[in-house]
Amino acid sequence: MSAAFAAALNGTMVMPLIVLVLARIPGISEETATLVASVEIAGMALYCLLVPRLVLHFRRTVMLGGLAALVLGEAASQVLDTAPTLALARFLTGLGEGALFSLITCEVAAEPQAERIWGQINLLGGLAMGLLLYVLSVLPVETGRGSLFLWLAGMGLLMAPLVLTIRARPDRAAASALRPTTLGKRQLGLVWLVVVLVYAVQAGQWAVSGYVGNTAHIAPATVGLFLAISSIAGFAGAVVPSLTRNPAYRLHCVLLGFVVMAAALYVFFNWLGPTPFLLGQVLVNIGFYMVTPFLIGLLTENDHDGALVLRTLVIALLGAAAGTALAGEGYVQSGPWRFSVATIIAVGVSMLCAAVVFQRLRLTPVVPAPEAVRS
Repeated sequence: MSAAFAAALNGTMVMPLIVLVLARIPGISEETATLVASVEIAGMALYCLLVPRLVLHFRRTVMLGGLAALVLGEAASQVLDTAPTLALARFLTGLGEGALFSLITCEVAAEPQAERIWGQINLLGGLAMGLLLYVLSVLPVETGRGSLFLWLAGMGLLMAPLVLTIRARPDRAAASALRPTTLGKRQLGLVWLVVVLVYAVQAGQWAVSGYVGNTAHIAPATVGLFLAISSIAGFAGAVVPSLTRNPAYRLHCVLLGFVVMAAALYVFFNWLGPTPFLLGQVLVNIGFYMVTPFLIGLLTENDHDGALVLRTLVIALLGAAAGTALAGEGYVQSGPWRFSVATIIAVGVSMLCAAVVFQRLRLTPVVPAPEAVRS
């Protein structure tokens, strides 16, 4: 499942590079390139909204179709040269990524202590994509679109044999009947609010990293390298949920993750220089990947078929899109100090909401089966 996660992260993980490459194609401006790249996210979101349960009935077809759509979309992006056709290629890629995400959410649905599974999936799958991002960042600058989409298509092909080994759970009915946590509508709303804020902050600070690097007099190439390194190192945060065996510790780990994020944001925006830049990015990512597996894991335990987590993915994408859209103008207008205060306040609100949810949960002791944690 980590391989499916890595393949599903194919485009979103390297979205800034995709925009940069598309903008080099004659006749495509940077604004058009951003719009074309965003169509991939639209494809993923539409799949998750319209056919989240398709995998329950046509599992093998969804698996093969998702992989084929992803690879073909990336390959087509390498050869097409107009904005409409490239948008269709990115949309096809997004549909494939959505299909692969639905496979993952279906496989882990209703699992107890699901944060351990999501922690391991984030750690292994994220490291694979982080390493690819690092390789792409250190490659010599090529003319035109270069070989970016070939690398992404190759990543999909490399992960395909591992994805095809995923087998359907024989104990689905028993797992669905087991509800170690009960999440009410009010608590679900709070979790979704936390997801929106966390993803908005994460995407927003990523979007203005170039401005921060410019203010700190860091070369653009070095900024890209630092972002790649921090993406790889940040997945270390997923170690915490992957090793958490006692549900009573969930609240403490989540609060610690938020504290790490808040402190990192202050360092990143207010301490200028290469070291604070890299340190801030690493810690922001560590805090992010400490928190999100617990949130998604909690939803997974209350999700009998994976559809709830897929809807949450759409909400996360909307939060990330909003954070990206608002960050640039907000940073320019308010400056680093005020912008950092705004992001820290958003993290603080998320922290309070998460504390309410995890504190009020009525947990029953659950002993996971030996096969409960799979990556």
